Amino acid sequence: MSNYHQSNEIKLINPSLIDPHPDNPRKNIGDVTDLAASIKANGLLSPLSVVPNGSRFRVIAGHRRLMACKQAGTGAVPCFVLDLDPLQQLEAMVTENCQREQLTVLEEADAIQGMLDLGATTASVAHRLGRSADYVRDRAKAASIDNEVRATRDDFGQISIGQLVAIARYDGQPDRQKKLAQAAGTSNFDYILRNIERDDRDRQWIESVAALLVESDSGINLIPDPEKPYSDPEWRYSGCMFPSTGTPEETIEKIREQNPAAVSIHTVSQQVYLWARRDHAADEEKEARRAAEQAERDARRHALEEYAATSADKRMAWLHANLHAIKRAQLIETAAKLGLLQIIDPFPGGLIDALTSWNEHSGSRKEYEKISGITADDAPTAARISLQTADWPLEAVTILAARIEWFVDPTDWTTVNDTSRRIPGYYQILQDLGYTPADDETSHLDQLIAAISEADQDEENNQ
Repeated sequence: MSNYHQSNEIKLINPSLIDPHPDNPRKNIGDVTDLAASIKANGLLSPLSVVPNGSRFRVIAGHRRLMACKQAGTGAVPCFVLDLDPLQQLEAMVTENCQREQLTVLEEADAIQGMLDLGATTASVAHRLGRSADYVRDRAKAASIDNEVRATRDDFGQISIGQLVAIARYDGQPDRQKKLAQAAGTSNFDYILRNIERDDRDRQWIESVAALLVESDSGINLIPDPEKPYSDPEWRYSGCMFPSTGTPEETIEKIREQNPAAVSIHTVSQQVYLWARRDHAADEEKEARRAAEQAERDARRHALEEYAATSADKRMAWLHANLHAIKRAQLIETAAKLGLLQIIDPFPGGLIDALTSWNEHSGSRKEYEKISGITADDAPTAARISLQTADWPLEAVTILAARIEWFVDPTDWTTVNDTSRRIPGYYQILQDLGYTPADDETSHLDQLIAAISEADQDEENNQ
């Protein structure tokens, strides 16, 4: 502040005549209770710096001290009275707050932009603050973020300058800015920013390709997107080009190499679609073959669904009829086996999740009803009570078996995945209890085990 003092003379001024400066960069003065108590006991030891404002004064340095003096009810306090123009006033407040490290990044950014608005240059602000020109420019960018975006979170002012600059880059795109603001301070920020940057690169790519295609000498037949891309009477889809194809110029050359009958620009997917003229006789033959194949697939799927439903009902009916007769020690062992089998469960937590959070998952209640005989609506209450009694092993086996039955889908009998890999183990547990699979179950089970073994061998060969 000494650069602005016109003399060392101190004037005594009543705090009631001094107002906070409306352009003070620091928006949150904070609690001054302790400071007020100190001033009441010892007086104001450090003078305020003020500027005249008509018959009153505005504080330049000492906003917290001024508030504390008013709270303490002190009389006249010592003040340096300065003669500063508006820009000098703002410079002085920014300098003092920056030296005391009292401003958030956003408060400092707004103050720096205020100095620039009053005619200061980037170089002069940087010199005054003892900072680089890039430091000033970055904060001026951050200050451009409008209030609608700032209001998306209460702690917006705590966002780092790097992330504020990234948010400011999308001025005029509030949806993007809000999305980035919500992710600021989390590990998700960089991921969202990269996706936005990729979308921009893809958009620029499709715009450049489109510009090259409309040139009169491109030699490529450019058409509007067919209204029915997969059943258009004239055009048949034959491929596409997308941003990873190469530069716009490289993409045009690759289109020429493939020599499609026509191309169209699809701005939503940011791709160039390639089209061939339809051969209606070949299309009809292909469509008939496709319909026959689809009918065969539908028949296989229907048969598999019937088998899956029948085998599931058979397993659960057996559990319903036999679980009560199984000894407690074997039920405890079975609960442990079923729990271990579900460690790779799509719901994290395995056995612990299955027992403690089962009532939150409504998906297996119908299976629970088939095994236990207790209605699905009453399942959570009944399970919670039973798990706290000596019969908990029976209840645990019922819950865990119901969850596995819930997860098993007809496609899991033909596709190797986490759920299908559990089916053979589940059958082994049931057989240990005394369950006897039917012939069709054994056949499907053998086919599934063979598919799993083949998949494992392929994975091993590829390593």
